Amino acid sequence: MGGTIAKYVAEKKTIVKVVFSHGEKSSPHLQEKFVKKARFLETDEASAFIGIKVNKNLGLKDTKLKQEIEKDFVAEHVEKLISLYDPEKIFVPSALDPHPDHQAVNILVLQVVKSLVKHYPVYSYEVWNLVREEHPRVYVDISSFMDIKMQYIRMFKSQWMYMFSLYLPAIFRSFYYGRKNNLKYAERFYKIL
Repeated sequence: MGGTIAKYVAEKKTIVKVVFSHGEKSSPHLQEKFVKKARFLETDEASAFIGIKVNKNLGLKDTKLKQEIEKDFVAEHVEKLISLYDPEKIFVPSALDPHPDHQAVNILVLQVVKSLVKHYPVYSYEVWNLVREEHPRVYVDISSFMDIKMQYIRMFKSQWMYMFSLYLPAIFRSFYYGRKNNLKYAERFYKIL
């Protein structure tokens, strides 16, 4: 959703990025402490590049988020972040994403948001999923921000294996969603709450 982030930054919206884990298991051939450090630095640099001013990392265990979200403090922390920043919109990975950590984030955030008195609109985005959700679709025109989106993706060098496999699909989807809406490029989201 890098194009939408860039667009919102251009519209002077404050973006708060919450990362649930350091991704330390993503490169099994490297020591976890080096992966954590690289991912942390990349996140900061990429966020600064695209205009995200607030990065929060919950530091949960990579590949173990389904177990980690069962701990009470995790939901409490997410609730405090939502209360503190009072977001206009919340974006989460799709529940249909095959990555179990992405599914866990979706489940936790929805549970927290549903427990709150104030209503917060929640939208899901596609990372690895190819199956379309049945929720209402929302398209965001990112025609002026496509180059920034692709530069943002390339900044995550420690994840080059994964980013390379996402790179061409990101271009194709943005082009396809754009054409579908008489735009050059667009990103699709699903309104789930």
